[in-house]
Amino acid sequence: MPDQQQELLARVAIESLIAEFAWLIDHNQTDKVADLFIEDGWYGRAGGARSVGREAIAKSYAGRAARGERTARHIFTNLRLTVHSADAAEGVCILLLFAADGPPPHPAEPMLVQDYHDTYRRVDGRWLFASRETTQLFVHPSFERVLTLGKLEGAKA
Repeated sequence: MPDQQQELLARVAIESLIAEFAWLIDHNQTDKVADLFIEDGWYGRAGGARSVGREAIAKSYAGRAARGERTARHIFTNLRLTVHSADAAEGVCILLLFAADGPPPHPAEPMLVQDYHDTYRRVDGRWLFASRETTQLFVHPSFERVLTLGKLEGAKA
């Protein structure tokens, strides 16, 4: 079991990982998002589509970028973290999303509030996502998914 200092260092690194995830998406550098995952990591929706592996995650974000200019701000907060060992942790955080196609400014209407259930692994001293699973809680009527993920067997995208 990690000591208090190891837990604190893990928290700082994982909070930085989550912030980097948001920053890359919000600043049109989605080609780097897959590098935040372990090689066989996955990103998906609860009970739905899932992209497994860096290549599949990169393909999902390439499709998002191909749609054209998008303005977004992913605001992650309230990380509840459990550090299991020096190299494994899990956490839940909340996303508040503002997003619209085209250049800013846009109306300040939240599009989505959802939980992210994450697992993290430390590889070569660097914390990465092993998995990210989203669960929608509040959805604006005009919300449209712009990230196409792979499919789970027998599940809807």
